[in-house]
Amino acid sequence: MKYAEIKEEFSFQFLVLCVVVGAASAAFSYAVEFADWLCHFLYATTSWTMYVYTPLTFVVIVFLLKKYFPHADGSGLPQGYAVDIFEEEKLNKIYSINSLIGKVILTFMSIASGASLGKEGPTIQICSSLFAQIRNISDKKKRMLIKLGAGVGVAAAFNAPIGGMVFTIEEYVKKISPKIASILVGATLIAVFVSNALLGGSKPYMGSVNPVDLHHGVSIAIWGIIIGALCGLSGAAFTKLMVFMSVNKTWVVNRWRKQHYLVNAVVFGLIVAFIGHLTNGLSFGNGSGSTSIFLDTATNAPWYYAIGKFFGAIASVSAGVPGGYFSTALSIGAGIGDLLHHFVSGVPLVQFYLLGMAGFLAAITQSPITAVAMVVELSDSSQFSLPILLACFIASIISEQFGDSVYHQQVLNYIEPERYKETV
Repeated sequence: MKYAEIKEEFSFQFLVLCVVVGAASAAFSYAVEFADWLCHFLYATTSWTMYVYTPLTFVVIVFLLKKYFPHADGSGLPQGYAVDIFEEEKLNKIYSINSLIGKVILTFMSIASGASLGKEGPTIQICSSLFAQIRNISDKKKRMLIKLGAGVGVAAAFNAPIGGMVFTIEEYVKKISPKIASILVGATLIAVFVSNALLGGSKPYMGSVNPVDLHHGVSIAIWGIIIGALCGLSGAAFTKLMVFMSVNKTWVVNRWRKQHYLVNAVVFGLIVAFIGHLTNGLSFGNGSGSTSIFLDTATNAPWYYAIGKFFGAIASVSAGVPGGYFSTALSIGAGIGDLLHHFVSGVPLVQFYLLGMAGFLAAITQSPITAVAMVVELSDSSQFSLPILLACFIASIISEQFGDSVYHQQVLNYIEPERYKETV
């Protein structure tokens, strides 16, 4: 870019917003961490109260969502696929200050009450909403900034700048010019730097893996294929269930759920509490804390870890509370890798964790490049990238045979079905 173009694109208003986005991401991270701590503290203190606390809080969340923040629903990621086809009025409502405030408050409440969800999708909508506040630009530029804001949100939420940028290109922008690429890099750089500074330094989101445990031979390729295949099938099942419960409008029970959304919140709140009770609280939250411990210490997760996170996320979304499940997917994948590790000896456990995490994320997003970049950055495991790439490739290919990604299909909650092909 020439100096004149740099001066035009990186305006003072834009630079200030990049700083604000980084600060907002850090503040939201602190809030979510406190919400997660609060939930586990309440469970550890009096576990049976979750059968009252969780459904009651879910009811309050859904009531506030329907009455005051109607455009703060869902994870915040699917809306990005339809940015280019939303009518201006709807676009402004989804990416508004009202939606931003609602997303922060309601996601905090969701996680504090035990939902098996996280901050990543909401951070995307929060960051995109902030970028949408830039004034005196064309409609086309505004829509592009909203999409770039999603990538910046992913980068800041995970402390994964490369992963965030790859996500933007692979999922939202598709064709990117050098000028747009420079804007994306600059925005990501500023936001992640500010976020890291406020969070106390740059460290991998999912902890650090001992490099010694990443030494591998040719045999790991076989396990990469096996784990990738299992993650592809389980990811496809997760997608089918999630879409059926959150998108399908033809099943009579789903129509009833939509009409009686407060009763629905109670029912699935009880299910979330029950799953949490069965898993000794491990299903609550997105699982990043537990998974980080398993990776850092190279210790086995409980056998029910993947199952609890899997159905905990399904039940949480079915309740109608907002929240993301990017990190939840990583936790499910880690649990799948751990289960398979029981049948093999001589291979470090962390290798199975990483293959499962990347494979399951690739399966539900059908974005293998993003999955590789994210997991390698999240765990500081670049020397293990080839086995991760293999697992992601296999998982994504298998998952694609059963339909589009879960996030892409959920865009049907925001557009007419006949316009779905325009988002592909």
